Amino acid sequence: MEVRGSLILLAWNRMKEIKGEERLLPIIRAHLAEAFAREGLEGSEIARALNVTQPAVSQYLKGKRGKSSFELNHLNTLVAPLAEKIVKRIRSGQGGLETIELLETARQLMVMNKAGAEVSSVSVQSPELERNLVAMRLLRERLQLELKAAEKYLELSNRTADEHTKLLLRLIASDSIRHADIVSQVISWLEIGGGRENRFESLNQELLEEMLSLEDSASEVNLRKSIKTSHPVATLLLEWIDTDEEKHEKIVKKIARLGSE
Repeated sequence: MEVRGSLILLAWNRMKEIKGEERLLPIIRAHLAEAFAREGLEGSEIARALNVTQPAVSQYLKGKRGKSSFELNHLNTLVAPLAEKIVKRIRSGQGGLETIELLETARQLMVMNKAGAEVSSVSVQSPELERNLVAMRLLRERLQLELKAAEKYLELSNRTADEHTKLLLRLIASDSIRHADIVSQVISWLEIGGGRENRFESLNQELLEEMLSLEDSASEVNLRKSIKTSHPVATLLLEWIDTDEEKHEKIVKKIARLGSE
């Protein structure tokens, strides 16, 4: 366990050298290029799928570009389902990789590697931290659970043939990763004392009102009740959207109240 902890900490120290998700983009593209090549896509098709040039694809496949100098956990687990989805798109003529998909994958990769290191790290205790030890222990336990859940749901998704079920499992995994990101942020806040940065930056009230109007419009129609489908998981996916809209409206209203206080 000590050796594994040391390796994770080493990986985290190297991860700190990455200033933003954009440093991970070439690594993800390289793994996608390799996955596309294994599926039999030609160089021109891979270039179109990744929105890069053919010479860039050649460098990715030869290992001259997009190689990581440090260990990245969960890379294949995150990239494999994305590659599968893009291959289907390319073969059906629906287009290639979207920038938002690339950035979201990079973000998830950052979160899972950073959070994994935090689970195994040992914080230096101080009088301020002593007051937060119980909370931090609970948060670290929750962080580990969220990471394990995300990994398991992604693995299960990769083994599932049904597209609706696959999407549902990926959504649950994405939520677990986002939960880990939130917990990690709160842990960082507690580690610096949990009060020195107790500030809220008010958002533009006009923009918030516009956001609330959009959420109200979206929540007017209950998709699960309005749209009938014979696929039970498709119904769950529509319910997922309805639930998210309710959550968004509730959170935006709270943000607006914080800004007015």
